[in-house]
Amino acid sequence: PLASNKVSIKLAIFYTIILCALAFLVLINFNNLTIILALGSMPLAFTYPLMKRFTYWPQLFLGITFNYGLILGWTAIQGEINVVAIIFYLGAIFWTLGYDTIYGFQDIKDDEIIGVKSTSIKFKNKPKNFVSTCYAFLIFSILIVGYMMNYSYFFYVSLLITVAHLFFYQIKFFNSKDPSLCLRVFKSNNLVGLIIFCNILIEKF
Repeated sequence: PLASNKVSIKLAIFYTIILCALAFLVLINFNNLTIILALGSMPLAFTYPLMKRFTYWPQLFLGITFNYGLILGWTAIQGEINVVAIIFYLGAIFWTLGYDTIYGFQDIKDDEIIGVKSTSIKFKNKPKNFVSTCYAFLIFSILIVGYMMNYSYFFYVSLLITVAHLFFYQIKFFNSKDPSLCLRVFKSNNLVGLIIFCNILIEKF
């Protein structure tokens, strides 16, 4: 909206203040650790949009920022951070690093022209190798979490669905030269998230 002049800078600032105020009203209902960690995430959120100017790893920064809520959700319920939450968080970061690299190939030509950076540009010669590595770290982290949480065998069997989707659909059909296909593969990560969520939810019953 700002770039297209549909929203003025003053109005954008006003909206930001209102949203931050509402978020703060929600935040103060949580425990002290969650409040402190949430406030600590604000610099990440405000600096992420600038990362493409300085580093080829803005997708990594997005993963750190975007998945921060996983830590907050854990501390809000448990009142502490433990190694399970950290491992799951790291896995989610790699997941974001992978799928946002796929997303970045839609605009790679424009990004190269204007001089911004991304992992899509950095790994444009071997994109499938890079994304596969990211997804492998995600699966490995989920396996560790499942083991540490004493999940049943059903959890690991169900995880095969996630593996199949990531490697036999996304990686197989992903084509960095086809923007529309990149978008389709990127959007399919909604299904990945749903499957992982359902697998964990089932273990709670």
